[in-house]
Amino acid sequence: MSRREIGTRTLLGSTPVGFAGIRAVFFDCGNTLLHLDYPFVARLLAEHRCATTPQGIRLAEYAARAAIDRELARARRSDAGTRAPYFGTVLARLKVPPARRGPIIAALEAHNRERCLWRVAEPDTPAVLAALRARGFLLGVISNADGRVEEDLERYGLGAFLATVVDSHVVGIEKPDAAIFRHAVERLGARPEDAVHVGDVFGIDVVGARRAGLTPVLLDRLGRYPGRVDCPRIRRLGGLLRLLPERAGARIR
Repeated sequence: MSRREIGTRTLLGSTPVGFAGIRAVFFDCGNTLLHLDYPFVARLLAEHRCATTPQGIRLAEYAARAAIDRELARARRSDAGTRAPYFGTVLARLKVPPARRGPIIAALEAHNRERCLWRVAEPDTPAVLAALRARGFLLGVISNADGRVEEDLERYGLGAFLATVVDSHVVGIEKPDAAIFRHAVERLGARPEDAVHVGDVFGIDVVGARRAGLTPVLLDRLGRYPGRVDCPRIRRLGGLLRLLPERAGARIR
């Protein structure tokens, strides 16, 4: 793992100073624990005569993340603003003609209502979660979702690793509001300064976690996150095993 991936914190032993004493690790769900079904989306686009590849969609998602970050930054400055349409931005980056975007978005949204599109776990995800649990970390999820995220995590074999799942639809608070992070930390009986949050959107996951006093980690799968990213980054969840202490709550002497 490069120094760029973990930020500029000084290393003592194998644990960056900022990660000593961590007891709890929270994850976003969509595109962190469960990823978009890129092959399915590529097939749907092909049906609408808009050929692309799963990798092309992954790359286009970075434009959607950047748009979300810009809108959230603008909202913080003006107390106003609207969230950029995710799939609309992805399709624009893929150069899908405007006339075809509406039907494609409608089809994606209909399928997502029927069966969540974020449903693919990386092969090493269960092993990483099991390793973190074995070290004594409390694990949880904080997700902007529609009320189904806990069921989805159970369905795809990840629920057993988690001590709590906080779904924004259920609790009525949405990231990046610091309140949802504090709520999650309180559920585990931890303190914000003893918790990490891992997610894939800077303006939602990193900014929100920092507001609440958690240590943020950005999951940047392709290493292409746009703009200035002033936090530790990892390319895979396994990178957490290098960042975090060998046992939960361990202090550096």
